[in-house]
Amino acid sequence: MLKPIKTRYYLTLLQMLVVLFLLGLGILLNKDVVTQFFKTTQAGQLGLVLNGIVLLIFLGGLVRMIMLFLGYTREQDMLQRFLKRAKEGAANPAYGLLDSALIVDRYYAVQTIARQHAEVNQGALAATLIASQTAQFTLIRFVNSILILAGVLGTVVSLAVALMGAAGLMNAPDNMKSMLDIIGGMSNSLSTTVTAIVCYVFFAYFYLRLQDARTQLLANIENITTLYIMPRFQKASNSLLHDVSVLAAELRTAAEIINQVQNRFLQAGDRLQLAADALQSAVGDSGENIRVIRDSVREGFRLDAKDNKP
Repeated sequence: MLKPIKTRYYLTLLQMLVVLFLLGLGILLNKDVVTQFFKTTQAGQLGLVLNGIVLLIFLGGLVRMIMLFLGYTREQDMLQRFLKRAKEGAANPAYGLLDSALIVDRYYAVQTIARQHAEVNQGALAATLIASQTAQFTLIRFVNSILILAGVLGTVVSLAVALMGAAGLMNAPDNMKSMLDIIGGMSNSLSTTVTAIVCYVFFAYFYLRLQDARTQLLANIENITTLYIMPRFQKASNSLLHDVSVLAAELRTAAEIINQVQNRFLQAGDRLQLAADALQSAVGDSGENIRVIRDSVREGFRLDAKDNKP
């Protein structure tokens, strides 16, 4: 049976949308505060750029997650429809489903292997499916790996700007621009660090939820393969082997019967040969008796040997 993971898909998607909505709402309601936070100093534009980069990386990864969640929701629908048809005993449970669905691809893969009378290696099919699904996580893994590094990069750049301002302040103690650069650089380093940490916390949570969803989806596919797909084609393979074994047994029985008939013919031939020899012997004895009787008749009637006709 399939575990009810579709509800969890929608729950996670809802959480993502809520996070995006609250983020946008918070920025709109506190537009002046956010602007003041980034533009307190003349280095505010640098803060906007650095924090904007972090946010763009976060949003890019989040959009990719949403696309994958939507794809998994569609796959779950295909699984449910396939399972319903399989339980109803449909000749082809994959008929009418999307050709790109994972369960349809698995069904036709097993069918192709079974038609070639080869053994279906479910472990190899599962490994191939996992590899193909792992390849779709490239962007998400990349974002998950560099999100904190992007914040660190912003911090380093901001500190470099602050150090440059400190160097200018040392050359001209009354230079207010250098003082503003120091304050702005420190502010930017703090803001980029906070932005990266907050984004990473949310992204890591959704990343784990996405991995759980993928794992459960693949487990459901393997479960359906074991319970409903493999028996369809293993049954045909076993039936073929059974028919071959029955045919071989019948051929062996027929050969034994033919051997018995052959032995009976040989025995009948031996008996016929014995009868022929006995008949020939009997015919030889009768001819001798007839000759004796003929000689006796000739002598009794005083007949010459030349008048005797055979």
